Amino acid sequence: MTHNRFAIAFTAVAALLAASCGQAVTVPEGEPVEVPETIEVKGASLEMKTLEGGTFALGTMPDRRLVKGYDRASQQILDGYAISAMPVSQALWSAVMGGNPSSAVDEALPVDRVTLEDCGKFVKKLSRLTGYRFEIPTEAQWEYAVRRGEAETVRGLREWCDGAAVRTASEKEEIPGYTKAAGLGFRVAIRTGRPCDSTVVAAISGVMPGREHVANNEVIEVNGVKFNMIGVRGCGFTMGATSEQGEYAEEDEKPMMAINVEDFEIGQTEVTVEQWEAVMGTLPFGNSPDTPHRPVVNVSWYAAQEFILRLNALTGRIFRLPTEAEWEFAARGGTRSAYYRYSGSNKVGQVAVYEKNSNSLRVSDVKTLKSNELGIFDMSGNAWEWCFDAYSPYEGTPQDNSVKVHRGGSAASRWGACRVSNREAMPADNTKATFGFRLAI
Repeated sequence: MTHNRFAIAFTAVAALLAASCGQAVTVPEGEPVEVPETIEVKGASLEMKTLEGGTFALGTMPDRRLVKGYDRASQQILDGYAISAMPVSQALWSAVMGGNPSSAVDEALPVDRVTLEDCGKFVKKLSRLTGYRFEIPTEAQWEYAVRRGEAETVRGLREWCDGAAVRTASEKEEIPGYTKAAGLGFRVAIRTGRPCDSTVVAAISGVMPGREHVANNEVIEVNGVKFNMIGVRGCGFTMGATSEQGEYAEEDEKPMMAINVEDFEIGQTEVTVEQWEAVMGTLPFGNSPDTPHRPVVNVSWYAAQEFILRLNALTGRIFRLPTEAEWEFAARGGTRSAYYRYSGSNKVGQVAVYEKNSNSLRVSDVKTLKSNELGIFDMSGNAWEWCFDAYSPYEGTPQDNSVKVHRGGSAASRWGACRVSNREAMPADNTKATFGFRLAI
């Protein structure tokens, strides 16, 4: 085993030295690839940026608005790869291919007027010259690198991605691969063979993280912003269309079920704008730092998972979304339940920001109305809240894992949606100006 480790290390060092000298290297098949920051090819330089694997919503801008050409985003999980920091230059193209098809000849500028087939030929020759297995980046690799500032775009240049997608930072086109046009170039990528962190894969795939088994009232601070968590002592309760829900209960709230929940903690409020910004550094579209105490909205289930992954890395805790059973138990007041129809009252206007008392159906600051028996706010109304679970009828065939449970109603909802037992099925990638979430531990 020791001999193999030294052999792998020697190969990686040799690759770095040879690439910097412009010589071809041999990269072992199946081994992780160490990509140097600069690869020299016949006097031309190629700067590379290496990215760890991760997850993101393909087809979105930094504020999560859709890129032009997309009807909806799609969550992606990427393994590690390296990508050229800039599009392929005319100097590099000439060094590899021996010519220059560009519309305005200048070796410092990106090559253009290349078809997708031309790009494929370049990649094969570049791979032979360097020993690295270059590829045209997938659209997901391209956008992930651009969003993280690792790949710099050039104004006026569109770039080929694998599969004939053509991208700029704000637009996607589908054009024939034989297209040759001014301002149409590309960049290159190398798969490093390093898989995405298993914690990220599990979170996006819907695998429940470990539990802390705590039930304390505690305040956790992140970058100067406080997260108030309420301890909930577990026990058995009846979930679903209980008597106080009356004739308003929907069919998917039936039959009632006897459920046991373990001790847990849940957010005193929905995650707010200032809490999101403290963790993520930016805000989704439709949120403003001028309203820091409103629930953060336009958040998909996947985006909530991205937030939680970042929050856990910052705190060392195991934050998560509440299960549907935990959510309903807490909304009902836990062991202190007074068996209200809504979370904390039988009068919806006392506890819920909903269509009749909201400002133009928009969410309001948290904690403006009465709390429930546990001191938790806004579990009825204000923002819809994602639960961890995939949606399924209490009796029947489970839905696809990409369809998740929504609870609590919102500022745009009628009173019936704000009941503690009301449930909705929602695709996990959906976003709206009333879609938020609440944390659990």
